[in-house]
Amino acid sequence: RIPKLNKDELVSDEKARHLLVLRNGNFYVFDVLDKDGNIVQTSEIQAHLKYVLSDSTAAPEFPLGYLTSEDRNTWALLRQKLLDNGNQEALHKVDSAVFCLCLDDFPVKDRIHLSHNMLHGSASNRWYDKSFSIIMTKDGTAAINFEHSWGDGVAVLRFQNEVFKDSTERPAVSLQSAPAAMDSSKAVQKLTFNLDDSLKSAVTNAKKKFDALVGSLTISTMEFKRGGKEFLKTQKLSPDAISQ
Repeated sequence: RIPKLNKDELVSDEKARHLLVLRNGNFYVFDVLDKDGNIVQTSEIQAHLKYVLSDSTAAPEFPLGYLTSEDRNTWALLRQKLLDNGNQEALHKVDSAVFCLCLDDFPVKDRIHLSHNMLHGSASNRWYDKSFSIIMTKDGTAAINFEHSWGDGVAVLRFQNEVFKDSTERPAVSLQSAPAAMDSSKAVQKLTFNLDDSLKSAVTNAKKKFDALVGSLTISTMEFKRGGKEFLKTQKLSPDAISQ
């Protein structure tokens, strides 16, 4: 989703072969599809992800992800500034990636922490304009956060269920799997962005607004054990309607 004044634009790039990985606010890209559109060897992807996880680069002082949480017209103007500052190639890499993988360097504490992290998390390690992002924490907890304008949650849920089923019944990688013996520093590209003072100020302002909005959100959970969807169906009630 590309921000435009008054009306955003949905864009896809059928020639794209790369994955976008966010970790500690840093952006990385590497190819996950070959020239024929087939998934590359999983050992290669494993090697590249291991390389990303080993990178000790500090978090950026002005994380660009906050701009994707801004008012859309504000973000549209700021994006044009980014382009004018020589960030065309980096932004194209972000926009055209097949999807985004967000690696969070902490475990999940509880259900409330889980809900907050997967619903919004820290914008420093998110790019909310991507059609969907797979978010994974340090303990392996994963979820999908998706941009809603292109489709309904049912489609994303179906996709997520299919991926979960396939990856658990036929895992491509196990604890015994070894990453490919290759120099990932040549295959993984870390994206850098040129920011002038006005863009740095914009990131700071976006962060303040984001933190205030997130701070106003309260999430509570409960576990109901006296019945589930099957019981509701016997009462001729829709489980989806009840939960919503």
